[in-house]
Order: sequence, then structure tokens, then C-alpha cells
Amino acid sequence: MPPYPLTGNTGGGHTRVPPPQLPTRPRPRPGIEEVIHEAVASERHLPTPARANVLSDQLVAYIRVTAAAVEAAVGGRPADDPVRMDALTVVREARARLGLTAGDGYMSAIIRIRSLGRGSEALLEQQQLLRIATAGTPVAVPHSSGPGVIVLAPAETCTTCLDLVEKRHESQARNDWTASREANTRLEDHRRADHAP
Repeated sequence: MPPYPLTGNTGGGHTRVPPPQLPTRPRPRPGIEEVIHEAVASERHLPTPARANVLSDQLVAYIRVTAAAVEAAVGGRPADDPVRMDALTVVREARARLGLTAGDGYMSAIIRIRSLGRGSEALLEQQQLLRIATAGTPVAVPHSSGPGVIVLAPAETCTTCLDLVEKRHESQARNDWTASREANTRLEDHRRADHAP
């Protein structure tokens, strides 16, 4: 009988020889984007109860820190500024989600994690939009590798420019990044054709 190297069975005995261990690299700690994705996708891929607790703790900590940072970022803007009003609405919503408590069951915990994931996702997107709104130079469109975003000066009066920026903002709010890039490309073409020095 031929030998079986992984079991050490040569036909005469039953001594198991464990296979050689392959070296493993430590997994990098996931960023908040991965944590948010895992929480939002928890309706399709249920985490273990221990992992659910970890996700919940990470999302609560992220919401607390990021909500304060977003508030501070828009604190100097006028009270009726649309950017400030949008940001504060997202902050209030995220903090309201912090107040939701999980019931005593596993599914209640999953529902809370999903809710915290949605609040964290909105805060993350709000931070990206604030970077666009406050940037003096073009910055990358979130979730894309396409061209930079054209930022208009606060005193801009061109209605075509303002309409295209509004379309871009609406498409970003819907997470429609293709429409956002399209609106930005049209804005870029318009600025080059009609506003070139």
C-alpha cells in the first residue's frame, strides 16, 4: 500500500502527521470604509454576534468623532448657508441613530448595526462633499477615478454653471457617480468655452 504523506499512514498504522503550516501575514486593520460596507451589507451577510459587537462599537465611535468634526467644519458659515444646513442635517440624523438601542435579540443588533452603518456612510459622504465645497482647487470626485471637480467661487452668477453644479450635487446625493461625472464634464466644457480668459 502506498504511503499517504499528509496522514503519515504507510498502510500499517494510523498515526496522523499534521501538514506543514504555511506562514501567514497579519491582515491589515480595515479602514472605516470597509467597516461601513460590512455594516450596510449585514442584511446579506450576517456577522457573528461577537463581530456584531465590534462593528457596533467601531461605528458608534466613528459617528461621535466625525459628527463633531463636520459640525466644526461648518461652524463659521452663515446660518442660512445650504452647505451648513445640509451638513448639520446629516449630523443630527447620525446622532439620532446613536440613540437607537438594540433589543435583546440578535436581529435587533443587526438592525442597529445597519442603521449605524447608514449614518456613518452619510457622514463620510458629507465630509467628502465638504472637501469639495471648501476646496480652492479641484479635488477628486468621491467613488471615482475620473477628472477633478470644478469648484465655483461663492460670487458666481452664471446660471448655466450654477445649474450644472446643482445637477452634480443632486446626483451625488443619489450616489449616482456617473451622472455626477457627466455634469462635471459638461461644466468643464462650458467653463472652457464660455469663461476662458
